[in-house]
Amino acid sequence: MRKFAATLLFAVAPLAIVSAFPVATMAATMSELGDLSSLSAIATDTLNIAKSGDLRAAEHRITDFESAWDKAAGTMQPLSPEKWHAVDMAADDAISSLRTAAPDAAAVEKAVGGLIAELDNPSAGSTATVPAPTTAPGAFAVTNADGSPLPCEVALKSLRDAEPGKVPSDQAKYDEAKSKGIDRCNADDDKRADGLFAQAYALLQ
Repeated sequence: MRKFAATLLFAVAPLAIVSAFPVATMAATMSELGDLSSLSAIATDTLNIAKSGDLRAAEHRITDFESAWDKAAGTMQPLSPEKWHAVDMAADDAISSLRTAAPDAAAVEKAVGGLIAELDNPSAGSTATVPAPTTAPGAFAVTNADGSPLPCEVALKSLRDAEPGKVPSDQAKYDEAKSKGIDRCNADDDKRADGLFAQAYALLQ
């Protein structure tokens, strides 16, 4: 009986040890923004490809990250604007490093590595904050305090928050401006998207 118990113990123990690792890995990619594991996996894949020397393939892979990040922005950004902004800045750096005319391998590895670190622990030890939008009372904010375009996801949320109880003066023009704004936002054209959302907002007044 003792032999059987010992055998059973050794048979079960390895399973317990192995199962602990996936849990730890998942915990490392959880944050106020939710589960970032799939995004972290794409970024890690991009880094590994870059380290292999194929920067062109790494650029294609970072585009997968960009698409997934943009798709999740509407859900993640409201959860923690500061943390979302910190990851977004790191993502911009990583994407830009691979889209220059002549990408530098060392710069790419540093930027993508920074993105991975930010995904593992968004804004830890960082002083990054979301720039305050500049706007006058009753106006629609389209720029941050530093003059840079407001993230289009933020502008779209402001537009949607203003919709309840209001009827556009021209519904067709409103729908067109909003639709085109969403298209430009999906294309990462914050400035143009913000302008279109501002046009739509004006039709609500």
